[in-house]
Amino acid sequence: MKKTTLLALSALLSLAAQAQYTVDPSNSLVINQKPATVDYIILSENAVNEFTAAGTKMNDLQPNDVDRFLYVWDNTFNAGDSSYPRVDMEEGGYVSLSVGSVGWSGAGFCLTTETNLGHFNENTRFHLAYMTPNDNAPASLGIIILGGETTKPAKVALGAAFDDNGVIYPAVGPKASDDWNGIDISFGDLKKLFPEFDWTGSDKYKDNIFSFLAGGVTGQAFSFDALYFYNLDGAGIEGVESVGGSMVVTGKTINVPAGQGIELFNLAGQMVKNTKGCVLGLEGLDKGVYVAKSGREVRKVVVR
Repeated sequence: MKKTTLLALSALLSLAAQAQYTVDPSNSLVINQKPATVDYIILSENAVNEFTAAGTKMNDLQPNDVDRFLYVWDNTFNAGDSSYPRVDMEEGGYVSLSVGSVGWSGAGFCLTTETNLGHFNENTRFHLAYMTPNDNAPASLGIIILGGETTKPAKVALGAAFDDNGVIYPAVGPKASDDWNGIDISFGDLKKLFPEFDWTGSDKYKDNIFSFLAGGVTGQAFSFDALYFYNLDGAGIEGVESVGGSMVVTGKTINVPAGQGIELFNLAGQMVKNTKGCVLGLEGLDKGVYVAKSGREVRKVVVR
């Protein structure tokens, strides 16, 4: 009985850790924060345009078959189903793969020429949307972030913790489902989860920027979209302004006209409170900066 209790507690702690980094995958929640920079590997043209309009400096790291590639190790993946709408219900392509061999599978995105990632720091955030097109996802999907000649990678997992020949990747998000899921996590938190992670010295980055391992069950499949890194520079939503000016923020409440409703997000894009009414209380929130949204209006909210 004691062993069962300990296992149950371990499972609950794992789920709690995953929930901390699980977010609505919508790009709009990050765009509303007006990040200073976005380095993107997979991102829709519409989202790129919206980030640019918000004043974000965009760094294109998408595969171009010249010096940026999506590669597959030893033909271990086949092309998957990419007919499902992408994040934010947009049309267009994203990466979808299915395991093609028994025993092992791996792929990744590689930069073959030196790329300046010197603006990456402990506050840089990693964002990823993922799903399975056929409800047949790997129980555990290992993801490897950075890991070039001048850095040491962060290794985490989606679903159960991933065992890579004795190296355990801690789970940061649930197993893929048939709807888009999202994770958003800072480099500082990645280092807490995987202490060997070292992103310093990345002003001349060259090698894998994101890679993944999916086990060896033939036919298991998953898709990636909205894969990027972004920097808020500690004040990433200083530029967020009201549109329409109807929202009133006091020290204890957010107030809007009746019928509009209010949603409140933290800087990771996670919704922390919401109401369908016209008043949202700020009691019980940690001190810090949040983003309030009501209709088309977006406001920065500072809880002191």
